[in-house]
Amino acid sequence: MRKIALVLMLITTIPTYATTMCAANDSVGVVLDPTITIKGSGYNTSTWWAGSGSWTLYGVSACLNSNRGKSVGGTVAHLHDTDNDGNDHLVTGSERYGIWCWCRLTHPVSSLWAFNINANYSVANCASNCTWFCAREFASVALRAGLFGSVAN
Repeated sequence: MRKIALVLMLITTIPTYATTMCAANDSVGVVLDPTITIKGSGYNTSTWWAGSGSWTLYGVSACLNSNRGKSVGGTVAHLHDTDNDGNDHLVTGSERYGIWCWCRLTHPVSSLWAFNINANYSVANCASNCTWFCAREFASVALRAGLFGSVAN
């Protein structure tokens, strides 16, 4: 009987494991929940940002010739576009060829490209306002859901 009790105690205690998580000093954990409240956003000519107070996410934008059949928040990996000379290229950010504004998270996480908005049917308007559109529309649950949902991809 003692042997059975000893075996049962070993079976229940031996498979206990511990885990350790290492994190850099001053690191911030961000919960990628599209329903969170955004408390602020901003932009400059090449970057947009938004946050909830304790963290800030950064991203880039691009004005392209197509929405690729996507609605707001629809994502595309390896997004390509045709420039003004007809050359096809991989979109990396800051492209200003069309009227369709796309957004992408770049820091501290990287997302796929998410379609944002039609920039009022003007290439010039998109070129001058796309980063602002991304910062402003980040308050939209649909855009955040697309960006946050694509982070694991």
